[in-house]
Amino acid sequence: MRITLSVIAAMLLCIGCKNPKNEEISSENVEVTTKELCFRNEYSFPDSAENIDVLNLDLQIKGDSVTGNYNWLPALKDQRNGTLEGTIQNKTINATYRYLQEGMEDTAQITIVLKDDKAIVTGDNPESGLDTEVAKIDCNSN
Repeated sequence: MRITLSVIAAMLLCIGCKNPKNEEISSENVEVTTKELCFRNEYSFPDSAENIDVLNLDLQIKGDSVTGNYNWLPALKDQRNGTLEGTIQNKTINATYRYLQEGMEDTAQITIVLKDDKAIVTGDNPESGLDTEVAKIDCNSN
């Protein structure tokens, strides 16, 4: 009888010590991975192989948040360097783009539509020169 009670007590102790939280998957513990996408266009000068204009777009996507850099780097003109921050839904990014060009800081609202082989960028002001298509590249190649 003592052995039976000891076995029952041990089983109840084991059941009582079981932590039900270990069986549940908490959304707080699910790690959201960051996806990195890179895009780049190079425009060579016809009469000079040394001079190359570069358009570069790098994106880091974590969940529905997006951050990145969007830079226009002409060889012979003032560059435009900027960062973007926004959200993504259905392969469309809506972001605020903050950039420095010709010594002036400015901000624009941009939309980036992601395709398999490119990103299509449009700005809120057509005269800003932000509208373009940038070819997708392997992020390890730039």
